[in-house]
Amino acid sequence: MNILGISFGKKNANTDILVKEALFGCREAAPDAEIRFVNTCNLNIGRCRGCGACSTQLEKGKDNVCIFKDDFQALEEEVRWADAIVLGAPVYVLQPVGQFKDFVDRFSCRHDYSAITYVLDGRRTGKFPGDPDAYPMERLKKRTVSYVSVGGASTENWTSMGTATLHLFGFPPMMKVMGNYNANAMGLIGNPYIDPELIENMHEMGRRTVKGYYDDSVEFFQPASKPEGVCPVCHQRMITIMPKSTKVECPVCGIEGQLRIENDEIKVDFSEEQQNRARGTFKGLREHTVEIQGFGSICGPKIMANKEMLDQKMKERIKGFDEAIKNV
Repeated sequence: MNILGISFGKKNANTDILVKEALFGCREAAPDAEIRFVNTCNLNIGRCRGCGACSTQLEKGKDNVCIFKDDFQALEEEVRWADAIVLGAPVYVLQPVGQFKDFVDRFSCRHDYSAITYVLDGRRTGKFPGDPDAYPMERLKKRTVSYVSVGGASTENWTSMGTATLHLFGFPPMMKVMGNYNANAMGLIGNPYIDPELIENMHEMGRRTVKGYYDDSVEFFQPASKPEGVCPVCHQRMITIMPKSTKVECPVCGIEGQLRIENDEIKVDFSEEQQNRARGTFKGLREHTVEIQGFGSICGPKIMANKEMLDQKMKERIKGFDEAIKNV
């Protein structure tokens, strides 16, 4: 078994410590596994530029590689190598650091299970060129993952979007999430080693990250000291309230639930049907793939019908902006 720890925090600081302690837990569950650790702090990972080259190449029968070369490819290769992953990132302003999002924006579009298999199915029917069996499907192999967000604030809502955002890493390739831990209040704790319960929680999450790879009955890690999640899929406590309704949505999973009050306590019921279409499932991802693939037939005719007007408008507005606004 191959196990990978990724830290987007400072070297040897709190995020590093917690990810490494989770890896010790992985070692307890898999003594013979090969374990690697990557600190990304000094890696050069640029943002996605939205060029579309990766998806265009895939549809033309080629590999969907990112054409911009930096340290992204090295970290991507480590993720491909891994069977189980523990990923941690510090939270400075509600969400994980920007480098994490830069990596995810480039990673997810190239590892979306539904989008890739949609094109491969199209190759088999002749819709897209290329050999469907030539694509390296090991990129989309089974993986488990657990998340750790690390923040200083004792007020937990100052880190409220930490683990929720980390879920963006695992749902495109359909990784099975075994735990997400919001390690807030580090400003009061000082150092993780001062809190034995925190260290043991990391070990247990690591153990379950490994055990969940082999056994589907292993439960998601929910520490006793943390409140239980509302969503049964991602275990986050965030909900989006729909207007003039008791319907709500999980903003991470995109599934719809029904709000109710029981003994003065808010409850949300998510049907099995909804859970089966969460973003990290094939059904949920395929809904989005079909939506995206349909854009061309809708927007294409609109753009062509208005091409002359759009060309003139862009020429006028670009000139107007250049004259009126200073480009820095």
